[in-house]
Amino acid sequence: MLRNLWFAGVLVPCLPLAGQQLAAVSGEALFWFFTPIFVFVLIPLLDLAVGEYARNPSAEAEPRLLRDRHYRRAVYLFIPAQYFATAWIVAEICSGTLGVAAMIGATVSIGIVNGIGINTAHELCHGRPGLDHWLSKLALLPVAYGHFYVEHPRGHHSRVATPDDPASARLGESFYRFWPRTVFGGLASGWALERERLRRAGSPTLTWRNNILQTTVGTAALFAGLSLWLGPLALLVLPAQAVVGFSLLELVNYIEHYGLLRARLASGKREKCRPEHSWNSNALVTNLLLYNLQRHSDHHANAARPYQVLRNLEGAPQLPTGYAGMVLVSLFPPLFRRLMDHRVIEHYGG
Repeated sequence: MLRNLWFAGVLVPCLPLAGQQLAAVSGEALFWFFTPIFVFVLIPLLDLAVGEYARNPSAEAEPRLLRDRHYRRAVYLFIPAQYFATAWIVAEICSGTLGVAAMIGATVSIGIVNGIGINTAHELCHGRPGLDHWLSKLALLPVAYGHFYVEHPRGHHSRVATPDDPASARLGESFYRFWPRTVFGGLASGWALERERLRRAGSPTLTWRNNILQTTVGTAALFAGLSLWLGPLALLVLPAQAVVGFSLLELVNYIEHYGLLRARLASGKREKCRPEHSWNSNALVTNLLLYNLQRHSDHHANAARPYQVLRNLEGAPQLPTGYAGMVLVSLFPPLFRRLMDHRVIEHYGG
């Protein structure tokens, strides 16, 4: 039923281009903010209007879904669209024809596109080594967040819902306290994990095999190339949109495990990650745009499971709305805590 709808994700890089055309036709700088308005206002409204889709693929259908390359192509197509939109919008900003408000709107817009691109990188970094992994790193270059390729699968997935995980938000922690902890903690964790991997392989840390160095050099080359082409203003715009992009990722991280905690066993180890340790949503529109990311409990239980066969698991706690709506709410800590803290407490039976 949903087979062709998974290409909806490719609409995201088209949003700033649509905003640019609307601004050009109308002469209104407000249309440069079309992307954030669409993502954080219209999509939550569409989630409410369209509703939820809670059905799971049948056991008989799963092998067919896993063999069908159509679903991988839907993910791959995002990356060329992402790069085209980035080059086009940064060129517009650097053209000297935009006012300050339009430049801010355009920078935020392309940052949102590249932030959502991290979700594409996320799907691919859990895929097969080879093409999927190289494309995952490619999707991370515009946001200067290459350490995610290392830290997410090897750090976050092993430490999720524990105090040791920089990407798991604690009960009562605002996003503004969470942001520095997760950004800098994730970078430190990724570097330590990659250094240890290379040490075990008998390689020095500073080698071309270092995945974080690969993506750092890739980001530097991308930013330098665009700046040589478009002018020095790009050296300000590109880092600014990158901060917008990776902050959007961390807003989603903040929501996904807020207040949830794996118990410590008598052995001293943490209990196994179970469905109750991730917040979920079956909001259909956001799931189509984010490759079922909101079926997050199944993802943590089965990290290599592709998005088209992720399941809505019994016992998984549910958010009051989809991620798109929750991202906006999380920017207002009193409102977020009013929505979420009692849900965490009820989830643990008081």
